[in-house]
Amino acid sequence: MEFSSRARQRHLRLTGDRREPYPHSLQFYQEPPTENISLVEFESFAVDRLRLLKVVENLGVSYVKSGDAYKTKLEAELRKLKFPYRALAEDDYDARRKDHISHFILRLAYCQSEELRRWFLQQEMDLFRYRFHELTEGLRQKFLDHVNLSFEAVSVLLSGSVSCRVCLMLF
Repeated sequence: MEFSSRARQRHLRLTGDRREPYPHSLQFYQEPPTENISLVEFESFAVDRLRLLKVVENLGVSYVKSGDAYKTKLEAELRKLKFPYRALAEDDYDARRKDHISHFILRLAYCQSEELRRWFLQQEMDLFRYRFHELTEGLRQKFLDHVNLSFEAVSVLLSGSVSCRVCLMLF
């Protein structure tokens, strides 16, 4: 029996058979994970995801969500917890896998009541919004293509005139 952290890490890596990388660090979590994981990994992923969502909640209360301080602190926390925050990095299979599996673990845990579901959804939306805004324009388009979302961008001038017309129609 080995108690070294190296043997434990090796065991954790071997529990997941699929080595195909996730195409993006940003996900819609449409497909649940199908691989077997150890109880140690299950617990570790759940605790880390919960810590991350608590940080998202606390930072959202303390800072403006679109502010630089919020982004800096959230990025540091994502890095510390080894969750993906930069898209299309080639060597982050483990982080993307952890993100995917941990989302579904907490999704199961937080479906017990309406209040828990709302809390979970709010934190996940804030996390998704942060990650999406951190993408470059090209990576955003790649992600949208990957999830089959197509749209035409509206220019700032056009969107302003449309919103003015809508406001006039309402009053």
